[in-house]
Amino acid sequence: MLKEQLKKMTKKEILEYAGSVEQLGGIREYTLMGGKANGMRALEINTGVIRFTVLPDRCMDIINCEAYGTPVAWVSKCGICAPAYFEPEGAGWLRNWPGGLVTTCGLSHVGGAYKEYGVHGRIANLPAQKVSADAFFNGDDYIMMVSGEVRQSCAFGENIVLRRTITTKLFDDKFMLSDTIINEGAREENIAMIYHCNFGFPLVSENSKIIGLPEEHENIEPPTPFADENVYDIDFEGDMKTVGIENGQIGAYITYKRDTLPEFLLWKKFASSDYVVGLEPRNVRFGGADLHEKDAFVKLAPYSEIKTALCFSFKEL
Repeated sequence: MLKEQLKKMTKKEILEYAGSVEQLGGIREYTLMGGKANGMRALEINTGVIRFTVLPDRCMDIINCEAYGTPVAWVSKCGICAPAYFEPEGAGWLRNWPGGLVTTCGLSHVGGAYKEYGVHGRIANLPAQKVSADAFFNGDDYIMMVSGEVRQSCAFGENIVLRRTITTKLFDDKFMLSDTIINEGAREENIAMIYHCNFGFPLVSENSKIIGLPEEHENIEPPTPFADENVYDIDFEGDMKTVGIENGQIGAYITYKRDTLPEFLLWKKFASSDYVVGLEPRNVRFGGADLHEKDAFVKLAPYSEIKTALCFSFKEL
């Protein structure tokens, strides 16, 4: 296959055939204009096989993604919305949630609203600082890397930093998302996180199936008006886990270690115009009121850190 031939090319061969690597792929930095996305920064990473967009103003989360020319991520009816439109109370989080391939939930709350905590916490609506984008040859590999730092802090309260790096290579069919969560405060912090990974049509349809879960959870139904959502806690064994979705033409997969992400949530919403499957590695068993009442948080000591990593991969079937 052409893709396999391209992956074997040396630096010399690449530069002989293409004077600028940007002919083949790379990173584009731009600013969105118009509507609720006006003024937002965007980083588009293109390997020549996969293409995805990182939003520094939304926690370095990933919005659109396509593999082999096929869109795989779900984008909500809200579209891309700046954090300025965030409504932190109650279920207001949903008013500016764009969906996307990855939404980070946390860091002090996940799940439904509870007391002063709105749905899924604040971190997805916080902008990154120290944002960088770099692309360079390392031997014969052309590396693409973006990074940023997101701080959730409060005067007299928490001081938690999420440092994110996303890396891939030219002609590659996968990328790595790596996070370090750091408690830069003098008190112990309660940490709760979900990687809300959202997949949509045309990857998701009644002709697709979910991979890596018990058989009773594999099926995907066609869109139905006003269909309810369904959420399932899935128990796994082993240190590594791969879950994904296949539709007969392409597959999309998430692989991660379960040492810092031991729990998993499957979200199915098969309503017309709200048609999505969520594959959600997380570090806590409970969300909403139960998270607080059962004190089910991960405890992060002062000045200590937690590392997590997810590999997103794609293949033609």
